[in-house]
Amino acid sequence: MQGMALAIQHSNSLMMLQSDSSEALSCLSTDALWRLAYGQLVLEIKHLAGSREFVPQKLNRSQNRVADRLANYSRTERATAVWLRSVPPCIEDLWPLDRNSMSLQ
Repeated sequence: MQGMALAIQHSNSLMMLQSDSSEALSCLSTDALWRLAYGQLVLEIKHLAGSREFVPQKLNRSQNRVADRLANYSRTERATAVWLRSVPPCIEDLWPLDRNSMSLQ
């Protein structure tokens, strides 16, 4: 949530909400999972996304390596960090390979 809140705070651009889970993305347009274990998380994402135009985008798991590495970094280092306008050292090798392009015209 912190990452999404920071992105909204520091940018006026259209936001892309990417996930390798089609079920997670579909939760954002329905009330299907509000009672399940992650229901509160879904509601918080909906609340944040409601303040800005966003585009949900389904990724293949292989396209989600950067997010996986950052999640592992946070878990193993027991830390959260923000790198504004730079690439974190823990993903320098993956960044050029994992970026996905999307034309928003």
